[in-house]
Amino acid sequence: MESWEDELLLDDDFSDEEEDAEEQIEETGLEMDADGFADWEDSPDTAPVDETLEEALAEERALELESELEQDEHPRDYNAELEDEEEESAPTSEKRLKREIRAEALKRLEEAARTESDFLTVVDEWNMLDRNRERRERDHENLRGDVPLEFQAVPDPRIAPLWMNLPRFRQLCQGNFLDIIFSCPYELHELTSNRFLSKLFFTLSDEQKEVLYYLFVKQYSTARLAAIRGQSDRNIRKLRMTIQKKLQKRMYEHLSEKLENDHGLTLRERKFVEEYEALLQTMGKDAVIRRENKTKPRKKKAVLDDAEDG
Repeated sequence: MESWEDELLLDDDFSDEEEDAEEQIEETGLEMDADGFADWEDSPDTAPVDETLEEALAEERALELESELEQDEHPRDYNAELEDEEEESAPTSEKRLKREIRAEALKRLEEAARTESDFLTVVDEWNMLDRNRERRERDHENLRGDVPLEFQAVPDPRIAPLWMNLPRFRQLCQGNFLDIIFSCPYELHELTSNRFLSKLFFTLSDEQKEVLYYLFVKQYSTARLAAIRGQSDRNIRKLRMTIQKKLQKRMYEHLSEKLENDHGLTLRERKFVEEYEALLQTMGKDAVIRRENKTKPRKKKAVLDDAEDG
């Protein structure tokens, strides 16, 4: 029998909980009505925060339902729109020609715009492209808002076990099971929708995938991973540095190629390119952006005591 079951069956006295509730009422200074009940409407601002999160959660569910209904009513075969390996290796393909024709037509429409109505037409074309892109992302990604996964989770449950309140289990109950299926070092390339990153992770060795998965996805410490793999902490740190150099170099080359082809970059990608270029000038081929440790080192108490005695 689990410990929480023993507490549930043997703890028949709820006087401690009643005393805690009374102390909480006295500390919060709730006003008591004539009938002896507390006026909870005058309590602190915890309720509005919960209401805001509930509204945001309801909005997320409504958007998710809308996306599912749109996919059911207007299904699209995205595999038919993408090029296969044979078409990618070929110098020309019908799908690629269609994309280039659409891009060229939009470019000519922009260059020929003179009046306000012409520019509004261009804006409508770009809005349509953005809507199509957002729809494709919604069909393949779980776009969530700012509502934390642990919202409405019971902090100390007596009936349901704690693992049923974990974000992973709640995500599984909602049908978002892809992250759980591919939660494996050797399926690391399936955890991203970015095609370049997926191919980049796929080319890593099994050892590099394990280190990358446990250090950056699972957020294990180097000491913990070293104990699991039977290696020294120094070896894990050295392997992590090698992986970072390889990935950052390939990413910089990929983003530089996009800039040369006049493709847009996100702010995060631009920041990465700027930082990496600055390190290339100072460190050369050993350039690598290291993750900053923002935790301030704690002073040892013994050292402080010795300083005071001295």
